Amino acid sequence: MLKIVLFLKAVILSAAVTLLLSGCEADNEYNISYQCRFTFDTQLHNTTLLRNALNPMAPGIYALVSCAPVGGVRTVHVELNDGKNAEDIAITTARENYTTWVLGTNNAIIVGYSSLGNGLYAFDRQCPNCIADYNLYKYPLVWANNGQWLQCGKCHRKYDLNNNGYIVEGDKGSKLIRYRANYDGAMLSVFN
Repeated sequence: MLKIVLFLKAVILSAAVTLLLSGCEADNEYNISYQCRFTFDTQLHNTTLLRNALNPMAPGIYALVSCAPVGGVRTVHVELNDGKNAEDIAITTARENYTTWVLGTNNAIIVGYSSLGNGLYAFDRQCPNCIADYNLYKYPLVWANNGQWLQCGKCHRKYDLNNNGYIVEGDKGSKLIRYRANYDGAMLSVFN
């Protein structure tokens, strides 16, 4: 009888562990469905705004980063979440000009340190729920709540940048698309 009880406990424990592990896989912290590949040397370029967002001693400052040609020159655009400060950084080195960057689903990411002590975040600028529900990539998220949230213009969900990109207002759904991010004081790398 004791062997049967021990066997049943082992089966129940095994099933519980399997459920826990499969739940973690379903809510993967980092996205692998959409490509993101961006490396940027903050010491090579005079980029005060991006360095502000990448300062772990100044959490809650976030920067929108996108890339597009300006006057025929490849340019990185950085906009702080204060809605007032922005800069364009001309990419002039051969190494960087031959590097392929993919900034998420629609050429824009948000980077910065959480004010809750959760580390460096890198989020996609597109609403994950509008991509999933409508296959829409044309509604980039905009700053809300003094730049601490992002809001979708289509579904009107609001996402908390400091709390892992979870929805704070609006219909239930997925949290923000998150990518891996590293910053060593010089080189920013965002990838999946």
